[in-house]
Amino acid sequence: MINTDNKLDCLLISPPIFYSESDNIWTKVNSNFPPLGLASIAAYVRSKNFSVRMIDCNIESPAVENFETFFIKNFVNKYKDIRVIGLTAMTPTIKKAYQIARICKNFYSGALIVFGGVHPTFVTKEVISKPFIDIAVIGEGEQTFLEIIKQKELKSIDGIAYKNGKNKNEIIINQPRARIIDLDKLPMPAYDLLPILKYRPAKGSYKRLPAMAMMTSRGCPGRCTFCAKTLGLQLFFKSAKKIFKEIKYLVNNYGIKEILFYDDTFTVHKKNVIELCNLLLANNIDITWTCFARVDFVDEEMLYKMKKAGCHQIMYGVENIDQSVLKNIKKQINIKQVFNAVKFTKKAKIECRLAFMVGNPGDSVEIVKKNIKVIKKLDPDLLIVNITTPFPGTEMFEWADKKGLILSYNWDDYDLANPVMRLEDMNVEEIKNLYKIMYSSFYFRPRFIFKKIFSIRSCEDFKVLFSGFTALLSFFAIKIKK
Repeated sequence: MINTDNKLDCLLISPPIFYSESDNIWTKVNSNFPPLGLASIAAYVRSKNFSVRMIDCNIESPAVENFETFFIKNFVNKYKDIRVIGLTAMTPTIKKAYQIARICKNFYSGALIVFGGVHPTFVTKEVISKPFIDIAVIGEGEQTFLEIIKQKELKSIDGIAYKNGKNKNEIIINQPRARIIDLDKLPMPAYDLLPILKYRPAKGSYKRLPAMAMMTSRGCPGRCTFCAKTLGLQLFFKSAKKIFKEIKYLVNNYGIKEILFYDDTFTVHKKNVIELCNLLLANNIDITWTCFARVDFVDEEMLYKMKKAGCHQIMYGVENIDQSVLKNIKKQINIKQVFNAVKFTKKAKIECRLAFMVGNPGDSVEIVKKNIKVIKKLDPDLLIVNITTPFPGTEMFEWADKKGLILSYNWDDYDLANPVMRLEDMNVEEIKNLYKIMYSSFYFRPRFIFKKIFSIRSCEDFKVLFSGFTALLSFFAIKIKK
């Protein structure tokens, strides 16, 4: 029975991630990533005295077919009115987000349905043209979402797109929203509105549980053509003190033992990283952690300090070792920097995880085979391979679209394991086959297997290793079966 006295100002929803192929490696590593952007918006809205709830479908309702039942039980039966319902969406999740939005609109016809995130930012007209969507947020969402909840006149809200009230076919896109410069002024993400202890990082990427992801900056120094600059080109950072306070909160309130920093390039602000490490060490915080970095933004001094402060793994996005391919994708690194970063990371006794892509503009079978040889020589602790995917909003997508190289505009296919772009020197089957070979030739080497076996120091190490190994076997078993 509906509680007619209970009303909610705002409901924020993160749709489930969808993989179009059952043999996508990401379906085997069983990771689930908390919607930190939504959690930041929720905290900001709540700090202004508006009521807010969150749904992370990946944890609470992973099958969209079951969402309506979940929604009725947890919201329709509890709230007579929800004024604003916001959904975040990446390209691979957009179609699921549409399904969820329709369901929400059916039960709360008077609610404003607001979409934000990467896909609405760059494919704005597609999103706002849907009859069940009222507003699309472009770029950062905290201040914009607050103004929407405050019922500010739409034409005066920066950073949104909406339909003309009289002529629904006319789409109006307002001027961009100014970036938030001082991230310290934002409240801590609303972790309490998320099922914190149910999140699991990708197999092989963590040492201890429970683990939690954090974002400490916005922006990236890179200009890679495959990356969408959702928040613009400038970088802004939380201070080391603010990051430390957030870590302490997670440790003290949820018993978090590991932090995964999901910043595009955690090490870009060296002074901040060193200060954070010193705070962790001075306060004897029992935490282990991992991060992403670029090979041109690390040095020996910082790596040793990071290791001492609990860092046990770094992932470097290398993408390719051929200089002409790197130039094509504007990955401004060179092979010497890659070898130095791997060497210094190993020397500091930090695990090194490298990320490569197959199917880059300019790639060929010969180039990918050379990549495989170099990867074996580099001998990282872990390897991640994705099929190059030109997501909407990226320079690569614009280039491929203009040249008629896009093979699919079905956003479900944009899952990093399915070729959606045609190349001159590689066909789809070659890309798929080399994607598999890059994984198998690395992980099923005797040297790698024995190195991992001899690295086991505890029961927890064995569990993590066994879990990752069974995931790989599952992935290749499906490949072989096909």
